[in-house]
Amino acid sequence: DHATTWEFKANLPITQFYKVSIDYDKPFYNVFGGTQDNNSQGGPSRSINNAGVLNADWYITVGGDGYETQVDPTDPNIIYAQWQYGGLIRYDRQSGERIGIKPQPGKGEAAFRWNWDSPLLISSHDPKTLFFCANKVFKTEDRGNSWKAISPDLTRQIDRNKLEVMGEIQSPDVVMKNKSTTIYGNIVAFDQSPIDADLLYAGTDDGLIQVSEDGGASWNKKEAFPGVPEMTYVNMLWASQHDKNVVYATFNNHKKGDFKPYLLKSIDKGNTWTALQHDLPERGTVYAIAEDHVDPMLLFAGTEFGCFVSVNGGQNWVKLGAGLPTI
Repeated sequence: DHATTWEFKANLPITQFYKVSIDYDKPFYNVFGGTQDNNSQGGPSRSINNAGVLNADWYITVGGDGYETQVDPTDPNIIYAQWQYGGLIRYDRQSGERIGIKPQPGKGEAAFRWNWDSPLLISSHDPKTLFFCANKVFKTEDRGNSWKAISPDLTRQIDRNKLEVMGEIQSPDVVMKNKSTTIYGNIVAFDQSPIDADLLYAGTDDGLIQVSEDGGASWNKKEAFPGVPEMTYVNMLWASQHDKNVVYATFNNHKKGDFKPYLLKSIDKGNTWTALQHDLPERGTVYAIAEDHVDPMLLFAGTEFGCFVSVNGGQNWVKLGAGLPTI
């Protein structure tokens, strides 16, 4: 009626989520995620209440701008929740206990450079093992009670104030130049091979992919990718669950006015790469890639214009409909 009257629907818990994850709880699994300025949250996927899932069914795991949440696959009560710049807690859903477990620099050590949205991963090989990334990769084998760096600084270590903005190098005191924006020079994508626990991949905001085949003892840097502009942000890495030599990468260059899709595949652990974007929309940035757990030729790409599916390993793409929004 042209906004003359309004009705509040109490059973619609709505906010803007950055990332979501699930647990394996029964009878209904739970959904977790980080939200824009509204904490990291969790709630049930279904309810026995005849009104459905209510606002009251959702709870806050940690405050702030919420980001990636991971749940222990063997214990749905153990939740790792994150807020901006690498804030990380281990939350016990049963007791309500929250413990801060963010890795800290040692005495005399330079501060770590955390992204606004820092990569967090529970190892598929051991639920007590987690990886968390700043400008270095950190690993814990005791659910975050202790951490060790398993890499050096994996970025280009560039002073952002020496990079051009709008065609020229700007003064450090330019209004808002370095405010309300993430710290530069950090790891923004990470994955561990589900097949080989020692095979690790890290991608940076300054366009590098670093590969370790020995659990982090040494790293091999890759900085050139076919068709991808130099120093393009590595948005996501996906290590194949079918072939340990295969890894996928997506790149995001929209901050430079480039909205082209960049989706690449390597069949030799990141040594060489081939493009898979083919007939994806030419101005649709690719944010995410996923490989089906049964059929390695079945791929899903999350883009600026919605989700696309390929049944032939990325040679052709079709938009996935069924009511999915173009977000």
